[in-house]
Amino acid sequence: MNNKEQILLRIISESGEHLISTYRHEYRSLMALIRDKLYPESFGECGGQGRCATCIVKLDATNEIPGRDRNEPATLAKIGVVDPAIRLSCQLQVDKALNNSTVYLVYDS
Repeated sequence: MNNKEQILLRIISESGEHLISTYRHEYRSLMALIRDKLYPESFGECGGQGRCATCIVKLDATNEIPGRDRNEPATLAKIGVVDPAIRLSCQLQVDKALNNSTVYLVYDS
């Protein structure tokens, strides 16, 4: 029996639409999943510290996503982001809150 809860994501990038199935804790963040599955160039350059803003995504989430914390508010404020749907993917855990969400790569080289 598989105790892993499946998480389904639709990721939209310049290269098209990608349907991805994963499970909680398979990746440490949404950024890690995107880097592993889609290989966007220059994506997530600070390695998940929430400082470079090269992993920006826009979420169309069906569930409530936890608020911004750690370095994310300051980093987004520096570049003038006020839209709550714009997030740093390195600061988002891949869990049931993201299930059935659509993720748009805002930073996409």
